Amino acid sequence: MDGIQVLRFPNLSNRLAWDRQLFLPRGMGDFLKAHLKDFDLVHTHMYRTYQDILVHRYATKTKTPYVVSARGSLPRIVRQKRTKLLFDTLFGKRFLRDASRLVASSNAERGHYTSAGVPASKVSVIPNGIDLSTFRELPSRGGFAKSHGVEDGAPLVVYLGRLNPRKGLEGLLIAFRGVIRQVKNTRLLLVGPDEGYRPHLEYVAKALGISDRVVFTGFAGGRERLGAFVDSDVVVYPGEHEAFGLVPFEALMCGRPVVVADDSGCAEILVKAGSGLIVPVGDVDALTKAILTALADGPLVTDLVKQGRGYVTDHLDWRVVVESFVDLYSQAVGPFSLQATRSV
Repeated sequence: MDGIQVLRFPNLSNRLAWDRQLFLPRGMGDFLKAHLKDFDLVHTHMYRTYQDILVHRYATKTKTPYVVSARGSLPRIVRQKRTKLLFDTLFGKRFLRDASRLVASSNAERGHYTSAGVPASKVSVIPNGIDLSTFRELPSRGGFAKSHGVEDGAPLVVYLGRLNPRKGLEGLLIAFRGVIRQVKNTRLLLVGPDEGYRPHLEYVAKALGISDRVVFTGFAGGRERLGAFVDSDVVVYPGEHEAFGLVPFEALMCGRPVVVADDSGCAEILVKAGSGLIVPVGDVDALTKAILTALADGPLVTDLVKQGRGYVTDHLDWRVVVESFVDLYSQAVGPFSLQATRSV
C-alpha cells in the first residue's frame, strides 16, 4: 500500500476481539521469531495486548529497539481491572521498562506513563495528527440528520465515539434534559458503535423522559462521519481519562463549536489553542450551560472556532506531526542507522 508492505494476521477469534478487545493474531509469533532481527525498529500501539508480549520476547532477544504508543490504554479503569493488574504484574512493567522510547499524545497521557513507573525522560509528547485534505470538500448540510429521521431546522447536539461507560454519556443525557428545557426542539445524536452500553443509555433516556429527543445512529465512517459533524450545532466530548481524542479537532475543522470535559488531553490542547468550551468532568450543570452557550452561537463561539481551526492547521497537520516521529525514531535507534526499508 503506497510502497509500504502490509502483513495481515487473522484473529483466532473475532468474537474475543469484539467483545473482550482480545486480539490473538495467528502466525504473528512465528513471523516475529523469524524476521524481527531484520528490522531496525518496532513501533507498537496500545497496551496490554498479546502483541506486546510477543514484541517484548523477540525484541529483547534480538536487541531490536521498540517504541510504545499506549493510546490512552494505560489506566486500569472501567472493566477487567483485576485482569489488567495481573497483566501489568506479569508482563506490562517489563514491557514498558525495556522500551527505547514511549509516546504520549498529551501531557495528560505522559502522567499515565509516569504513574506506571516510567521515567519522564523516556516519554515524548507527540499529538495525534489529522489529514487536513479530508475537510476540503464537506458534505451538504442536512443529509446525515435527515437519514436518521431528524426534521429540518432542529438544533443538533452531537456526540461521536464509542458507547461505553467512561465516555460520560449518562451525564450528557442528564445535561441534555436541561438543554431542551431552554431550547425545546433540540435533538441529541449519539453517533458511534455500541460496546454493550446502549441498553443502559436507553433506560436512562427513558427515565429522564427524553427518549423521543435522543437518536442512536450507530457507527458512521468516511463521508457519513463528516456529515454528522456538518449537521451538528455543537459537538460534545464529555469523557474522562481521555489521553487525546481527535473528535473535537475534526469538529473544529468542520466549523463547529466543541464542548469538552477537562479530564482529557484534547482539553489540554484546546486551552493552549484558546478554543473550545471546557467543563469540569462530571459537572452536569456546567455541561448544560456550555451546550446552551454553543447553541446560542454568539461572537465568543465564532472566535473559539476560528482560533481552533487555525491551531489545528498549524500544529496537528500530519505533515507537521510526522517530523516529530522521525526525530523520535532517530533517538530510539541510537547509534544504529535508521534504514526505513521495512515496517511492521
